[in-house]
Amino acid sequence: MMKWHLTLLSPTTYKLTYTYGKDKQGTRGFSDGAITKELQGTWTRGKLKNAEVYTLTAIDSGISLSFLKLNENVLHLLDANKNLTVGNGAWSYTLNRINPVKLSSNEVNSQPIEQGMSTDSIVFEGRMPCYAPLLALRGKTTAGCSLVKCRFILFSDRAQLPSSLKFYSITVGTGGTRYLATGKWIITRGTKTDPQSILYQLQFDPERSQQNLVLLKGDDNILFLLDGEMNYMPGNDYCSFTLNRIRK
Repeated sequence: MMKWHLTLLSPTTYKLTYTYGKDKQGTRGFSDGAITKELQGTWTRGKLKNAEVYTLTAIDSGISLSFLKLNENVLHLLDANKNLTVGNGAWSYTLNRINPVKLSSNEVNSQPIEQGMSTDSIVFEGRMPCYAPLLALRGKTTAGCSLVKCRFILFSDRAQLPSSLKFYSITVGTGGTRYLATGKWIITRGTKTDPQSILYQLQFDPERSQQNLVLLKGDDNILFLLDGEMNYMPGNDYCSFTLNRIRK
């Protein structure tokens, strides 16, 4: 795994410290032999499809990194083609602000749309912080929770329109039992700051959870879990509210 610590210094300089190596099983740290390095340089702001991009250029090297600014609290690394970099079921390429700022509501009356899917099911996985609405689906609270391993399977019908869903979760720190919740999903469009955004509204049994979950489609390979006010949520220094597509 790799851990990043990025500091954007005012007005245009940065420092990026990163450590990489094999993770130590049963901990959040590294096994012996991990390597730590540092980059320093300048950063600039740009635009990509009306979204803000931070581009970091290292001093005395050809290294350049670009991050899409999702909001004031969350950045996501872009690849060489300026697409969101895809992680896996364990790790994502999302950076989370250490001291998140309070954001105003991003919620609007989003409208349902019909959008066909290319396959009969799509699978997304990720590790997420202990978010109460996720745990409420299995009647649990955040007590004793270390993180939540998530697997979402979204099915479409014969017309390739959204139909049912399965959500598998394991709450690490409370026994490791795998739990299944089922429901349905619909596609809607629009938040206050991005009227063209595509949202996956996940609807579960109301007896299990009073709050439906909403995933924002970053692209075909990445989804972001939004909070109750339709904002991107910052994770922590170990995991994010990012889901990566497993079956392409």
